[in-house]
Amino acid sequence: MNPTAIVLNLGGEGEIPGVINQQGPWVLGPNWRCSRDGRTFAELVADGHVFLICPNVPLPFPDDSVDVVYTNGVPIDRNATFGLGVQSAEIKRILKPGGRWVDDYGATTWTKP
Repeated sequence: MNPTAIVLNLGGEGEIPGVINQQGPWVLGPNWRCSRDGRTFAELVADGHVFLICPNVPLPFPDDSVDVVYTNGVPIDRNATFGLGVQSAEIKRILKPGGRWVDDYGATTWTKP
């Protein structure tokens, strides 16, 4: 992949090396733990994972600016525990032409024309 590519894991908890993990502000709370291994937000950051803390809507990226979006185990187009889940319209908005949306299983869900 292009070293200047913007790769975003919506709802990410560090499971994909070298990408930007997006989470809501709840990860900053004292009781939040990674669903995979129980690490805290501070531990994930100390391990070198990069996070963007923001709501799911709107995502703070310009239109047509992201190369790849991963969605791993996150609710799409519905409410989640902490509010509105990831919205497919937002993914489609931020992807560059030719950008890919990759699902839980590593399959491309959608490619932007």
